[in-house]
Amino acid sequence: MSDHERATAVELARAALPEYGLPADTPLTLLKQRENVVFALTARGTDYVLRVHRRGYHSDAELACELDFVRALASEGVAVPHFVPARDGRGFCVVGADHPAGPHQVDLQHRIENSGNFGDERTAVAGTAELAPSDFRELGRLAAEVHAASVNSGYTMAVPRDDWDLDGLVGDAPAWGDPLRLAELADDDRDTVARAIARIREVLAAYGAPAHRFGPIHADLTPENVLRTPAGLVLIDFDDFAAGWHLFDLATAIYFFTPHPRASEYRAELFAGYESVRPLDPADHAAFPAMLLARGLTYLGWAADRRGEPTAEWHAAEVLPHVVRLARELLAADAAPGHVAPAPASPTTSTRHTPPTELS
Repeated sequence: MSDHERATAVELARAALPEYGLPADTPLTLLKQRENVVFALTARGTDYVLRVHRRGYHSDAELACELDFVRALASEGVAVPHFVPARDGRGFCVVGADHPAGPHQVDLQHRIENSGNFGDERTAVAGTAELAPSDFRELGRLAAEVHAASVNSGYTMAVPRDDWDLDGLVGDAPAWGDPLRLAELADDDRDTVARAIARIREVLAAYGAPAHRFGPIHADLTPENVLRTPAGLVLIDFDDFAAGWHLFDLATAIYFFTPHPRASEYRAELFAGYESVRPLDPADHAAFPAMLLARGLTYLGWAADRRGEPTAEWHAAEVLPHVVRLARELLAADAAPGHVAPAPASPTTSTRHTPPTELS
C-alpha cells in the first residue's frame, strides 16, 4: 500500500466518521489493506473497526444485501460482527463524491475482542501451523450454524450474487478467472487440470443444487477471516458472500491445510463439527473432493490475472503443486476399480458473474 493510497483511505475514513456521529479527527490505526482498507479506532469509550471499501467492488445494493445477510445471521445467534447504522439508517455510508478518488462505501462495526486469527494461509500450506484438531471441530460447527441460520432466518437475497454456482466455479468464464492461464502450468499438468475441470462439472451437476445443499454462503472462510475470542470463534469479512454450495465453505475452511501433515485429522474434525449441527449425506461426502479442487482453482484463476502481486506469486510458486495433486487424485479416483460415476442432472444455478480485481 503506497503512502498516497494510505493517505486517501484516511481522508475517506475521516469524511465518513461524522456520518456515524463520531469526530472526524478521531485517531485511526491501520489494521489491514487487502480488498478493503480497515482501520481500528476508539471514540467515546467504544472500540470500532471502520472499513473503506474498494471502489466498484460491489454496488450499494449488493453491499446492502451482504449486510442484511450478516444481520440475519446475528438474529439467529451466529457469532458475526455487529454494524453501526449511519445517520440515514443504512448499514454503510458513501463518501468522497468530491474527492479525486471518487465515491467510496464505508461501514463501521463494533470491534470484537480477540486474541488473533484462527491461523494463516502460509503456515497452513507450509505444514507448520500448530492447531489442535478440536479447533476444526469448532470451525465446522460455526460453518454449519451459518448455513442453518440462513435457512431459519428466512433470509432471501435481494440482489443476485452468484459467483459460486457451477459456471462461476468451472464454467467458460469463471468468476475469478481462468486457472489454465497460469503460466507455471506445464503442458502435462495443464492437461490434467483441464480434464479435472471437466470432471468437476460432471460431479457438481450430478450433485445438484437443492436448497439443503445450496444457498447464501460466506464463501471466504479462510483462517484469516475467523477470529479467536473469549466466547469462541467469530466469522468476519463477508465481502465474497454469494449463493453457492454449502460444501464450498467447508472446502475453503480446509483448503489451505490440505498439504499439512495433520490434514486428515483436521478434515475429519471439521466435518464432525459441521454434522453436529447439520447432518450430511453420502452424496455430500462423495462430492467434496471435486468441491475442494474447485476452490483451489478459483485461487489459481485469481493469481493468473494478478502476476507480480505477492499473494499471486505465492499461489503460483507454493500452492500450485498441491492443486495439481488434487486434480490427479480426483481423476485417479474415477479410474479406480468399482467406481460408479454419478448420473447427470441439470443444475439450477445461474451464470451471472462480476470478477473481482483483488483477493479478499
